Amino acid sequence: MWRAIATVKTMKLLQSIFVILAFFATAALGAFLENGEKGRVVRVLDGDSFVMESGLIVRMAQIEAPRIRSNDPEGFAARAALNSYVGGKDVQLKYGGLRRDRAGRALAMVFISTGMLQEPIWVNQEMLRIGYARVHTYPDNRVLVPELWQAEREARRAARGIWSNPAYQVRFATLSALVGAENSFQLVEGKVADVVQDGNLIRLIFASDGGANVAAVIPQRAWEMWSGGVPELMAIKGLDIRVRGRVQGSQPARTSKKGKTYPAHGPQIWLDHPEQIEFIIRR
Repeated sequence: MWRAIATVKTMKLLQSIFVILAFFATAALGAFLENGEKGRVVRVLDGDSFVMESGLIVRMAQIEAPRIRSNDPEGFAARAALNSYVGGKDVQLKYGGLRRDRAGRALAMVFISTGMLQEPIWVNQEMLRIGYARVHTYPDNRVLVPELWQAEREARRAARGIWSNPAYQVRFATLSALVGAENSFQLVEGKVADVVQDGNLIRLIFASDGGANVAAVIPQRAWEMWSGGVPELMAIKGLDIRVRGRVQGSQPARTSKKGKTYPAHGPQIWLDHPEQIEFIIRR
């Protein structure tokens, strides 16, 4: 009997500890996020957006799921995955940056309650963890990025979801590896061979594989986003980094109608905030 009483007391103590830990975990998120709308999800549009009963369209903040395309099964798989989490369920929206995009969609972190004794499910993070989204931040939406990176990294290492598909895997910063990647969102990594300030641009130039260099380009308007400014950016030379963004294809040298000359360049990814760069520690 005493053993039974002790077991009950132990279980109650463990439940109390779990509630406290869940409270602090939720409180930690609360320090960065503000509560928004609550409501039921009536339709899932794709792997990162849905419609609420109120008619509000929600675009899940800071993640990028594959688009719905007839020739890409990953988009349909991502939509099915999101539907399994939120379809027909009540969700809580939370905001950590810009709340609406130009189309009027809510840009939100999405949470689902799982009961009093459990921490709510952070759906944005879950879509990364199961491998059906990639982290995609913006200058006006870039909170809790280390937590999102970690979930993405876990899925990538385990080859879950899209990470088993070569089209979505991290590419090397070389001409050959970026063939066919033009105008698409990609993760690209390599060693920065040089950093060059060219007028109102700073170029992080990756080591070449024999052709034109691949570069990450940072415009002057974004330099102040880095706490150390230009010196911090110049110090990236020699480091291994991973950048994420839309790949612009190679361009030959050309002259504009106004007579301005533009030099030839290899593929480029434009960066406008620090969270587009991850520093890679080789072991």
